[in-house]
Amino acid sequence: MRRAASTSMHNLQELVNPGPGGTMLDRIAQLEAEEAHGTSVDQSERVVIVCNSLPLKMRHDPEGSEERGHSWHFEMDLDSIYAQTSVGILEKTSAEKVLWIGGLGSEVELFEQDAVAEDLRDRFSCVPVFLGAELKDKHYKGFCKGFLWPLMHYVLPMSPQSAGRYNKVNWQGYLAANKRFADKVVEHLSPDYDFVWVHDYHLMLLPTFLRKRYNTVRCGYFLHCPFPSSEIFKAFPNRDLVLRGLLNADVVGFHTFDYARHFLSCTTRLLGLNHKTERGALAIDYYGRSVSVKICPTGVDVARLQEGIMWPDSVQRRQAYRAQFEGRKVLLGVDDFDVFKGIELKLQAFELLLSQHPELADKIVMVQVCNPARGDSRELREVQQEVFDIVERLNATYGSIDGRASKTSNGEAGKVVELINRGTTLAERIALLSVADCAVVTATRDGMNLLPYEYITCRQGPVSVEAGTADGYPLPRQSSLIMSEFVGCSSSLSGAFRVNPWNTDDVADAMYRAALLSGGEAEARHERHWKYIHEHTVGYWAASNINELKRLTDGTGNARCYGLGFGLNFRVVAMDPDFRAMDTVACAADYGKAKKRVLLIDYDGTLVQAASYDVLPDAELLNHLTALAADPRNAMVCVVSGRERKQLDNWFRNVPGIALLAEHGYWYKAPDWSGSGSKDWQMLVPAGTEETIKRWREIVEPILDQYHDATDGSLIRDKGTSMIWDYRDADPDFGQWQAKELMDHLESVLVNEQVDVFPGHHHVEIKAHGVSKATPVEMFLGENWKIHLRPESEGATPGKVDFVMAIGDDRSDEEMFMAVDALVLNPEGAVVQKMSCPMPGKEKSKGHEHLSVYCVTVGQKPSKADFYLDDSDDVVQLVRNFTATGQSQSPST
Repeated sequence: MRRAASTSMHNLQELVNPGPGGTMLDRIAQLEAEEAHGTSVDQSERVVIVCNSLPLKMRHDPEGSEERGHSWHFEMDLDSIYAQTSVGILEKTSAEKVLWIGGLGSEVELFEQDAVAEDLRDRFSCVPVFLGAELKDKHYKGFCKGFLWPLMHYVLPMSPQSAGRYNKVNWQGYLAANKRFADKVVEHLSPDYDFVWVHDYHLMLLPTFLRKRYNTVRCGYFLHCPFPSSEIFKAFPNRDLVLRGLLNADVVGFHTFDYARHFLSCTTRLLGLNHKTERGALAIDYYGRSVSVKICPTGVDVARLQEGIMWPDSVQRRQAYRAQFEGRKVLLGVDDFDVFKGIELKLQAFELLLSQHPELADKIVMVQVCNPARGDSRELREVQQEVFDIVERLNATYGSIDGRASKTSNGEAGKVVELINRGTTLAERIALLSVADCAVVTATRDGMNLLPYEYITCRQGPVSVEAGTADGYPLPRQSSLIMSEFVGCSSSLSGAFRVNPWNTDDVADAMYRAALLSGGEAEARHERHWKYIHEHTVGYWAASNINELKRLTDGTGNARCYGLGFGLNFRVVAMDPDFRAMDTVACAADYGKAKKRVLLIDYDGTLVQAASYDVLPDAELLNHLTALAADPRNAMVCVVSGRERKQLDNWFRNVPGIALLAEHGYWYKAPDWSGSGSKDWQMLVPAGTEETIKRWREIVEPILDQYHDATDGSLIRDKGTSMIWDYRDADPDFGQWQAKELMDHLESVLVNEQVDVFPGHHHVEIKAHGVSKATPVEMFLGENWKIHLRPESEGATPGKVDFVMAIGDDRSDEEMFMAVDALVLNPEGAVVQKMSCPMPGKEKSKGHEHLSVYCVTVGQKPSKADFYLDDSDDVVQLVRNFTATGQSQSPST
């Protein structure tokens, strides 16, 4: 990791300011050029930041054509958050380089594109993506701003005339633009050394395109706007494709827990996925990959803002504003002129404040900066007109009191609202922020909104306390904030007046309280906010995301990955390198060659499809199991189930020679090889367990009844020694939520009981401690195997077991797989023969004879098993193959 420079601002400016050997960007470009020409093999890590717009300022400059080969002037936009991330990445991560890939603000003619691309790569480490005017219009204006932006801000167009209606042509443009970005990323990507970090809603499909090209690409994604609730997002016609696009990233970042929670809810409701807490973070299991859901709000470049305070332009403007507003409390709003910023609501609240407290008219002023709108719609024009009308009305009413014009302290006529309807420079914004007594943010729905962070930093003043004091900054520093509860940074700034912007009474009251705030309270609020903002800078945010991406993807290069699905439904299945689909032909061949076999087969989800109702074995399945149990080379055929004894007895009473394990290993019924029908169930648990079960059931039953009544579609399965709350047919999101609550509830009340509580696939199970499907493995393959396996008197071949198969579909079966592995890896005194060659899947112990061991799970998912079959139909087909093999060969001794 690089040694930190003296200040982050110094490092950022070094990127573009010349020094010995050129700028830092020049040196980066030189290293990359050497690598491209083979003169240097640079294996250092690099972060590739992909965003809709490159962090560059550009203007047409015909005079520069000879020097650069094109007619454009470029400079790094040091105010862009994407440029500012480089400092944190280079200082606080293992990455040595940063490359930016994105679009440009203006159209570049085709004949100049190559020269522009080469120039930007050489000087700024930037790679432009040229979409063309038509595609750019469909992508950005048509789909991003026209549809996605309103959708992500909870707006559904209810009439054909409304803005934000879904348009298939624009969707195709969005898809094509994401594909164009992906092509450019792939062109410059070194997948072994690069971390790709994709930004915002413009590029939600990009992770899918990248994952299709490189299964193990290390890709992070960060969303800078809100993520709506599932009730809103499910109205999106292509919702599944976008969700899968985000899940094809390794880390998906959000500003707040609310946005992350909505995303998780969508993946549950729309894709049926579950999430978990992993190392204190949220994660989604997605086809064997763990997708981290990171909550990390962005920050500001504190060093740049503090230096900007002392720029001559900032100082001059600050002095002018101080003189203009002297003697008056300044409320400041800086917003894009957008329908979601709540500017009209802010002004309505200010109007209400003055109507209730007209004495404040010459003691307070609202300064509202409206940056140019980035789109156009009928709704936007209506909001703009309303803002203009309110400002005019306020100044007409309260700019003159009792027929006498309100005066400022310098004798000039004062307005109660100063509207700045244009873009502002950073110096102008810093000056305004530094003189404001209170910043007001009333967005009805917003992403992070960094204005409050900028405001607190500017009120803190320059790094030099003496310089700040000389310029009129009070000591200690003071500030106050009025913030919408719908803004991303609201939860981070606990000292703000949080308001519902739709409630103008609430906002007006907050304005009144801010106007009368004492100096001591303003100091305390400022100190609390400054401590957080100073520590959580934009560099901290960037480094935190990249370090999480590195942590999650380190070591994944050993995983065996393959693609699944077509088009945008593509996803990567990541498995242990030893985990593979079972070769049923090879397995049947090993089965045929074996002399002494043990078969352990789960029932629900394995021999039959998993369902919320009882699925009985059909006649064909019973016939096949009968044939397997009758084969003398099968020393043990055992159905291992969580079902009750009574059910298994009813279903398998006519299958002689089969062993039954009920309730996950609590009860065992030995095979009746003689056909006498005299075998009884026996407990496999210590004495006294029945009393223990009775005690915890008295606690658990009323709790499960309560959750059953409260969760429509759920049911309770009572298995005697275990109980299951099943929510397979309940609302998936609510069911999962209730399951987590139930887990917490049960674990707290059962803390002193000998009982295990664990989640399964759409269920929560409570069972006696120590009851496990590993029990039959130890019985049949352990030291006392002769007691349990088919005796030679019943036709069994002599010797030890040379074929073992354990097959199941859920978490309880994993215990069985681990027990098989443990005995095969350490077979001293066990029934199994040691193997002489590596087994398919895993290399086990070595000895003198061949041993075939197959641990098989149903479905492709992370498992302790070596193999998988896709579904229960494949399991039944495997049983058919075994039956056919046994019938075609006579037992050999």
